[in-house]
Amino acid sequence: MNNASHGIPPGDFCRPHRVLWWLAFVAIASLGGAAEPSGGEAKFEVAPPTSWVKPQFFDRQSATANIELGADEHWLLSERQINAPENEMFCHMVRQILNVSAVEDGSKLTIDFNPSYQTLTLHWARIWRGPEHYDRLDTNAVKIIRREQELEGSILNGEQSALLVMDDVRVGDIIDYAYTIKGANPVMGNHFSCSVPVQTGQPVGRFFTRVLWPPQRRLYAKDHGCSVQPALVPRKDWVEYLWDVRQTPGIKLEDSLPVWFDPEPWVQLSEYKTWAEVNQWALPLFQNAAPLSPELRQKIAEWKQLPSREQQVIATLRFVQDDVRYFGVEIGTSGEKPADPSVVFTRRYGDCKDKSLLFVTILRALGVEAYPVLVNSDLRRTIQDWQPTGNAFDHCIAVVQLEGQTYWLDPTIHFQRGPLAAHYLPNYGCGLVISPQTSGLSVIPQTTGLPQTRTTEYFSLGRKTGTSTLKVVTIAEGRDADTLRALFATTKRSDIEKSYTHFYADRYPGINPSAPIEFQDGEEQNRVQTTESYTIDKAWTRSEKDGKYSFEFYPTALTVYLKPPADTERIMPISVPFPEHQILQTEVTLPSDWPADSVKKTVSDPAFVFQKSLKCSGNKVVMNCEYQSLMDSTGPGQAAQYIQHLNQASKSLGYSVVW
Repeated sequence: MNNASHGIPPGDFCRPHRVLWWLAFVAIASLGGAAEPSGGEAKFEVAPPTSWVKPQFFDRQSATANIELGADEHWLLSERQINAPENEMFCHMVRQILNVSAVEDGSKLTIDFNPSYQTLTLHWARIWRGPEHYDRLDTNAVKIIRREQELEGSILNGEQSALLVMDDVRVGDIIDYAYTIKGANPVMGNHFSCSVPVQTGQPVGRFFTRVLWPPQRRLYAKDHGCSVQPALVPRKDWVEYLWDVRQTPGIKLEDSLPVWFDPEPWVQLSEYKTWAEVNQWALPLFQNAAPLSPELRQKIAEWKQLPSREQQVIATLRFVQDDVRYFGVEIGTSGEKPADPSVVFTRRYGDCKDKSLLFVTILRALGVEAYPVLVNSDLRRTIQDWQPTGNAFDHCIAVVQLEGQTYWLDPTIHFQRGPLAAHYLPNYGCGLVISPQTSGLSVIPQTTGLPQTRTTEYFSLGRKTGTSTLKVVTIAEGRDADTLRALFATTKRSDIEKSYTHFYADRYPGINPSAPIEFQDGEEQNRVQTTESYTIDKAWTRSEKDGKYSFEFYPTALTVYLKPPADTERIMPISVPFPEHQILQTEVTLPSDWPADSVKKTVSDPAFVFQKSLKCSGNKVVMNCEYQSLMDSTGPGQAAQYIQHLNQASKSLGYSVVW
């Protein structure tokens, strides 16, 4: 069903970093309406399903059919029923434990929910063993725990989990459990969106999705990688949509997939027809009606004294990027609605939407046109293929109009320097500009602050058993300069020196630093230079076979870009590291002259280009290796050629001198 208009409901702003619709536990559907936030400690209740639910049954006799060889468990049923008018979602999951290693994980039932706007009702948890079943829903054993799975990413979202560890689970048992989650984030404005899973990475006996929808409201559905039509059953108060997919094999996932590629087919439901409608929903969220605080107004007055508008924008951007740390408290409505800019300014922390709104608010006060922009950091340009929905986004940046130029800027990136035109932005592809004039998604052009790192190694080799020296000069530009600057600003210098030494120690065991690492920052050009100095004890390696001494220099830093995927027979695209531009020059001064030699090699592929040159003259050997990626992925039809070219480039790395 592609873009079919039916009339269906409201949605919660999920964050699909990757649109993989897993079988278990997590309530992915976005239900409309507003639930009263629960106060105090999260609780649950135990009750039968409400009368609108029609639980599906599974065939225990066919439990052993279509079992994947070597699998830990076998999914028999993944059932989800959604009552849009009542804002409820019933979930029923059934799986069989196949081996001993799966018993421990299989005995743990974990149900995630957000008590600030959702309630949880447990219906049953039972074990089927042959024809008998055993009740395992012990309310005293159910624990409510704070998971905060995003805390390591500096996000506090208030999510909690109901955890039940069932007793006496054995190999061959069938785990059968059901629950209902009611409520959704009211900030979604009574808009519905939902996903219908069709196939995943493992076999499933039956996918069943049932949606009850008010006939007077519209619904748009879009297929992604499938063409599964629902059955429509008119009822008195609603239309019933049924997706019933049986005996789906597991998808063999290949390695090295691009982050934007979703191999699992699914059906998207949304109440939005256009991105302009999504923009109208988002506009009030990013409007700041409160007056700016005196402290923020004073800071803006200081920035106004800077001589040019670009300097004002750069000063504001640096403040928001570097002085307002990234930390999000996304509990309840704050998961989607940005905090008051004055509050963010005072507390000096916020998530992406908080920092972007603060940045935009300051620029507007300075007389600069600026808007927040919603993007998806993983799905990137592929959200253009989605039915419009507020659920398509997981990140917020900003767009600035200044003196006839457009700048796309990310206030969450630390330690960016240089002119605005050279600021790096990840390749988000497209985004939704939150502006009254927005009518659709905007294409975000490729960033101009492309990365480049040039590393020069200067080896001075002593006699066979003597001491050698190594000096390494690294010059980073664009994104690579930002990354290196952030490393030196946030990491102890001794830890950096230890890490850098370990990098070379794998190849030269006798290496030790001979001087502290030097760091030079050319902020105006956004160019960072580091200098490392080492001594190498006994750099030459003696062969036990013929007694000769050898020394190999090898561009280890380039090997990560030339590593082929494990799955060489492809039906899925291959991720290419992009953008990357690495140049490595190695100059080796030998104790005596070396026979003249010259090598040149170029490997060109639509996805990358690799060049190597080597020249020996007198007692000098100079090798240059350069890798530059040209795109972020290569299609399955080009996989064989791409892998062949990677291998050709990889085999040409390195050079040895032998005495």
